Amino acid sequence: MDGMSLSAGDVVTATVTKVLPFGVLVEYTNVAGLAKGVAGEPGASLELRVLEFDAARRRFSAELA
Repeated sequence: MDGMSLSAGDVVTATVTKVLPFGVLVEYTNVAGLAKGVAGEPGASLELRVLEFDAARRRFSAELA
């Protein structure tokens, strides 16, 4: 699965790129994502469920799978 074919409900393994007070920023196949309420350290891999994907902006929102 590549970043352009993400859909709500997909489960992906993404890499944490930045920790924020309200969650983490992640990257999956060069597509940026935000997982609110999720903890992790930069470089960690997380299994996430895609909630929404914006193909025009190449970003997605997710939660722990």
